[in-house]
Amino acid sequence: MKGVELTWAGGVHDFKLTIDLLRGLQDKCDAGPQFILERLGTRRWFINDITETIRFGLEGGGLHKEAARKLVKDFVEDRPLTESVMIAQAVLMSALFGSEDDMPGEPAAGEVSQSATRSREASGGSPASTNGPASSPETSVE
Repeated sequence: MKGVELTWAGGVHDFKLTIDLLRGLQDKCDAGPQFILERLGTRRWFINDITETIRFGLEGGGLHKEAARKLVKDFVEDRPLTESVMIAQAVLMSALFGSEDDMPGEPAAGEVSQSATRSREASGGSPASTNGPASSPETSVE
């Protein structure tokens, strides 16, 4: 897993939450990562959901612990907290869902892999139509 690079606090920073850092976050927030992400998305977050997600993410991205704490103090704790919610969400989403670069061999949305095309052709099938679903008398609505 690569992590995510975000523009924040006057610069570009690397954020990454490894399994060990996610466990630390879980302990600090008394909730699992997906639950924290849901709280952030529904505006029912706790302060640690924001501060600790960003701090652990900075540490996982390679920043020294003291430097990460100082950035969080200066750019999260000393400012309106809602300014940092989206950063915390992006850091967690990167850890939970990854990015396209993290999924080797997976075709991008809308693409069909060459092996899937060859497999379908060998079995006598044809590629799916892009014109939408065909209607039949049983399923059409008038």
